[in-house]
Amino acid sequence: MTDNVLLQRFLNEFPEAFLKTLLGRQLAIYRESISQAFNDPPWARMDAFSVLPALRRARMESAFRDAAINCGLKVSDQMHFGQNCSCVHVRSGNMIVTEHFVAHSQDFVREARSRKQNAGANKWLSHYTDTRLLLQPPPSLSNKPIYLNLLHGGDFPTPRSNDLSIDGTTCFLQMAVPDAEENQYLPGCNWSAVEILSHYAEIKREDSEPQVEVKDNVLPRIKRSKEA
Repeated sequence: MTDNVLLQRFLNEFPEAFLKTLLGRQLAIYRESISQAFNDPPWARMDAFSVLPALRRARMESAFRDAAINCGLKVSDQMHFGQNCSCVHVRSGNMIVTEHFVAHSQDFVREARSRKQNAGANKWLSHYTDTRLLLQPPPSLSNKPIYLNLLHGGDFPTPRSNDLSIDGTTCFLQMAVPDAEENQYLPGCNWSAVEILSHYAEIKREDSEPQVEVKDNVLPRIKRSKEA
């Protein structure tokens, strides 16, 4: 269990295997993207650096879609407002997740009209993260859609790099809830995949603990009435 109601909702809605699969595949996807861009390509080295982000995006988005389908989650492919690329939406209950590559784990996703629209739907969630707004009962979490961003990234090679490998220790995978009004995430709502997986493990431990039945061995005392 966690005190964060939004994280708890995610734990309730999404199976552990969804994040676990993506975390296990992430580094391999990055290395495959680099290999495809640079190993015997029909383009020059500098062109490979231009192609790399597109290859990485296509491979990660495909893994994102496959992991969701294998977990029985709802998946839809949608086009961005500018019709320049597609976006995979993964849904469970009223939670909708999209995936994004960012340079650092705390970076906000690159601005796009469709992303602004998605984040705008989270306006009411400030009731759950700003204690000043708890003077009135917050809206029910089940009434409106909640948009989340799956953030991923790592230190990729640059045109100045001699080594085209990627250090796995620099990779990160996060789940964050975007703020509706600012280019930032809601306070306390940017969790690493490792942190989220630890909560799943905690839930498993709690479920596996035997329930101890406490017997009530206290016998009732019968008050006898005095004979006249």
